[in-house]
Amino acid sequence: MTLSERIKAIVDYSGLSIPKYAQAIGVQTPQAIRDLISGKTKSISENIKSKILSYTPEINASWLFTGEGKMLNVEESISQNHDSDEDENSSSRLIPFYDAETSGGYSGIVGSSTSEAEMVGYIQAGGWFDSKETAAIRHVGDSMVEYPSGCILAVREVTERRLLVPGRNYVIETSEFRVTKRVQRGSSPNTIALYSSNNETYPDGRLVHEPFEVEFEDIRRIYSVLGYIVNQSGEFRLIKP
Repeated sequence: MTLSERIKAIVDYSGLSIPKYAQAIGVQTPQAIRDLISGKTKSISENIKSKILSYTPEINASWLFTGEGKMLNVEESISQNHDSDEDENSSSRLIPFYDAETSGGYSGIVGSSTSEAEMVGYIQAGGWFDSKETAAIRHVGDSMVEYPSGCILAVREVTERRLLVPGRNYVIETSEFRVTKRVQRGSSPNTIALYSSNNETYPDGRLVHEPFEVEFEDIRRIYSVLGYIVNQSGEFRLIKP
């Protein structure tokens, strides 16, 4: 089965039209899906792969990538309605994991974002985050006390920046750094203020992790933090694509 045939089968399996399917998985332009189905686009990007598998985790990743094996991880009949129960699929839900670090620190270590993060595998987290997460990345540092250093953050990309909720935690990525902070309104409509939850101070009373502002135009991506995962028995086991 060719790539175009596989993508068409996946869209048919969803029971949605191409525009609605593109919207459902988070692809901005339905034409990207149409081009894959028509064969105009000969290869599928890692971004679209991860979005497809995140939306329909029962799809066999190996089949999607290579065409080998069966379409589904479990024996199911392909239904146009695709009304499968979320509880049945929650145990097999896969979160795309990227080889990127976000840091709570600003006056100390920060996560570098000078190069594009690559998806290196998937983490299976069941239905803990109600299927809202779009990615998983590692968090380091101690300025956000609610997130242990080394934990994995489940995040969802925010596309409407005007809808940021003051007081909530977000991963902010610029061309220079990637940090996890609590967002507040900035001193102007063009900025946001980033605060740490660790209120540790120096002997003179100054905050170790001082708040700072970032201009919206300098921000490449914003992710809402949905929660975190800690594995106390060792390194996380990645499911390779």
